[in-house]
Amino acid sequence: MDYIDIDELLAKQLAGEAEPDEARTVETWLRESEANQEYFDGLQQLWQQVPKARAQPTRVVDMETALRKVKAQIQESPIPRARIVPMRFWMQAAAAVLVLVVAAVWFFRTPQPSQPLQIAATDTTLTDTLTDGSVVVLNRNSGLRIAENFNRKERRMRLSGEAYFQVAHDTTRAFVVEVGSLEVQVMGTAFNVDGHSDLNNVTVTVNTGKVRLRTATQTELLTAGQQAVYENTTGKITRLTQADPNVLAYKNRRFVFDGVPLREVVQQLSDVYDIDISLKNKALENCPLTAPFDNLALDEVLNIIALSFDLTIERSNGKVVLDGAGCSGE
Repeated sequence: MDYIDIDELLAKQLAGEAEPDEARTVETWLRESEANQEYFDGLQQLWQQVPKARAQPTRVVDMETALRKVKAQIQESPIPRARIVPMRFWMQAAAAVLVLVVAAVWFFRTPQPSQPLQIAATDTTLTDTLTDGSVVVLNRNSGLRIAENFNRKERRMRLSGEAYFQVAHDTTRAFVVEVGSLEVQVMGTAFNVDGHSDLNNVTVTVNTGKVRLRTATQTELLTAGQQAVYENTTGKITRLTQADPNVLAYKNRRFVFDGVPLREVVQQLSDVYDIDISLKNKALENCPLTAPFDNLALDEVLNIIALSFDLTIERSNGKVVLDGAGCSGE
């Protein structure tokens, strides 16, 4: 059997970090000779005698280079020709270096206590990648608090506002988003959680994969294309018969309006483009708009709407006002 990496395996074995197949390799190596067992016993004894080295390592040691230097120093030392240096001498010298390596491996491979990480978006959307490889897009004025020990047994966080999650697939560590008293749990999928648009409700939309919604009294499983609303006051989860096609507009500025009243259109545009858009004539509020907009500049969108309803566009003090006679000749 090839034991090129045996020193590294011994280090992981002493640190308690060896995988089952690695531990079996160490056991096989130990059974092959008494010298191997003696070498390991020396390492184990040194490991037990230097707790400070394990608790406060100062740097990562290059194990291969360190051992090579120790062996080279031993070979170059002026030793009388008649004197024979026991094998135990260089093995213990190498062990002294290796135990520092073991300490470093133990320290850096063992998860250390850490403070929760907070990610926040202010006046613009924010895209970030979590340590597990999952991608998060936070809407404006939204925040995410990552739990301690994230990515150990699970991947848990608490959301304030709205966010889109592209979750890295991991069947062993659930990805859990808390919003108020609602838990959104997945293994690997893409979904959006909106606790921002309506302060009384949380809307969850599944883009791909499956998402489990859970409260103290109810559990619902959503699949791709489905949407549900959680009511904060009642704690009830309700599936929607038709998902909002514009739920990700804050992320990609893609809108699909199919007979949507103009008052709702300008509200969605105001939210996504972060500008105050209003209708001067109330007769315009119920005018139905049917049009798709695919990542267009706001001016282009407004011009298309204005042409559709014969409107004028007034801009003043960072606000936009649409005005016209109305869609029914009022």
